[in-house]
Amino acid sequence: MAHDAALVARLLDEARSLVLGEIRRAIADRRRTGYAPLYDQLEVYPFREGKGLRPAILLSACRSVGGWTEQAIVSATAVELFHNAFLVHDDIEDGSELRRGLVTLPEQFGVPSAVNVGDATNVLAIAMLLDNLEVLGVRKALLTIREIERMARESVEGQAIELEWIRLRHYDLSDDDYARMAHKKTCWYTVIAPLRLGVIAGSVPGVGAPTDTELEPLIGVGFLAGIAFQIQDDLLNLVGDPGVYGKEAAGDLWEGKRTVMLNHFIRGASAPVRDRALAVLNTERRDKDAAEVSWLHAAMHEAGSIEHGRRLANEYCERALEAYAQMNVFTVDGTDRRFLQEMLTYVIDRIK
Repeated sequence: MAHDAALVARLLDEARSLVLGEIRRAIADRRRTGYAPLYDQLEVYPFREGKGLRPAILLSACRSVGGWTEQAIVSATAVELFHNAFLVHDDIEDGSELRRGLVTLPEQFGVPSAVNVGDATNVLAIAMLLDNLEVLGVRKALLTIREIERMARESVEGQAIELEWIRLRHYDLSDDDYARMAHKKTCWYTVIAPLRLGVIAGSVPGVGAPTDTELEPLIGVGFLAGIAFQIQDDLLNLVGDPGVYGKEAAGDLWEGKRTVMLNHFIRGASAPVRDRALAVLNTERRDKDAAEVSWLHAAMHEAGSIEHGRRLANEYCERALEAYAQMNVFTVDGTDRRFLQEMLTYVIDRIK
């Protein structure tokens, strides 16, 4: 299964360029009147090379219902800022060492400063949303804020589930358990919300703004694509090139994250192997033995857990393509509608 790499790369680059321009202007305004060193730290993550997937989905969804880029750029920028705030807090919670190929903010500036940068990024995102009052009018601006609140709420609830699994040492987890967690943690802010926000921005004004019923099909497509995206992300953590992927190799094993692959391995392991694996996972990151982490990594390969993850990601991708083909939300044929379809394959075809 392969995507149109040239088309996807072009629209990702265009979206990233537009959004970074907006972020650059917003930070410059605040640096002039606020505490400049804070904004020096805030701009670190956004300007490291990322995919720009969420803004690209949002902008293409807007144009695929007949809207213009200008109607969606504020929402796209806000979503990208929320994403970067999530990344900062995620790196603190996970004790991650690398983000986008470079040292994480908590490693670079310390945890207290990183927490504050994450908070400041969220504040900047909220300020951007207020600009939608002029861009979209009151009705659609309020609909956008409601969607953002749902997106953020789902994400933090999903993160809470994953953190509790680690804290309480839950290991008997099924693929369905993983999907329910990732539906909240990943799907809403990676695919579902960008799709819905794009449709809201691009729809006709006034009473023609989309209803919950009209937006409902986007949840199904976004769920399926988001699960495929998250499984692929977890796979890249285990088998990707760290220089391309941008995070430390096997970082999820060091952090004890309950990925599809780890859950599969634990379910099928013999008692002695399971006990050894749990001993590795239950050890604090700073005290873990690198040789034991390498053993667990190799054992997961040997048990077929990596291949299980690949199969499952492909299944979700195929189901997302089928659901997308049955939707009638996107009415304008062209490059953007094609991108949204190609994106559904890109999520498992990517290498970073």
